[in-house]
Amino acid sequence: MPEQAQPQPKSQQVKVPHPPHRNDPGKRRFREEPEVSVQDSYRLNTIRVTLPGRATVDVIPAPEGQASVDPSTILGAESPVWIVSGCNAYGRLSTMEDQAATTAVLYERLEQRGWAWYPAVLMAPGREWVETGAVVMGPSQDEIVAKALYHGQEAVLLWDKYGVSTIPTGLAVDLVAGPPVPVITSAALLGCPMRFGADDVCKRQGGPFGSRAIAVCASWENHRALLVSALGCTVCEGGVVDGNGRPISIVSSFVPSRRGGWQSGPPLSSEALDTSGGDV
Repeated sequence: MPEQAQPQPKSQQVKVPHPPHRNDPGKRRFREEPEVSVQDSYRLNTIRVTLPGRATVDVIPAPEGQASVDPSTILGAESPVWIVSGCNAYGRLSTMEDQAATTAVLYERLEQRGWAWYPAVLMAPGREWVETGAVVMGPSQDEIVAKALYHGQEAVLLWDKYGVSTIPTGLAVDLVAGPPVPVITSAALLGCPMRFGADDVCKRQGGPFGSRAIAVCASWENHRALLVSALGCTVCEGGVVDGNGRPISIVSSFVPSRRGGWQSGPPLSSEALDTSGGDV
């Protein structure tokens, strides 16, 4: 059975990797650099597995010296199993809509192959980025690597009794196969995703006055929406947090990934703004 997770402190809130201000000369095309390398991001990420009719479980790196948990203990399937993302296809900058679409196609193709699979979420320990994907059982390594490559993924993760290992597909020059990282499992905290699952309301950053404050507020809301879409929220289900509505973004936004933070995209059309659902 999964170990019981300890609640995070309620004062702890996800640090949003805000995009550079669009009016900063020479900076608006760039995004905040990740705190760890892409290679380390695969070693350190949390894997959240949703089991229909059963618990939602987080798979996290084990404390030093602790034995790894075999996936059969929670999945009821023989080791090994595979974890594949459906996001950031071919390393392209992507919107939330892009992520949802490519993940949906991944699920469709897994169904067509007849492999057993469960929805999964991969995320940085600090939740600077999040990816939707699947835990897959049945295929050989050659089969799952080929499938991941077809969907534009840089790597798949192998989970067996030794831990979680990174298996590159060959798309990224800065990724190599690494030794297994021992992992443990814990019951996922399903409260506020901006509070790491604690049962507490998050506090919005930025404000309604001044261009920079408005931009910070908009990107904070974007990050919150990204986490809520992937992880859910049992506190407010993504509702308005301070009673003052929400800012409307007039430019598109590319989501953060293992390779960097939020990045501003081109201006949105008038039609897109009319259907954005913003309140302010």
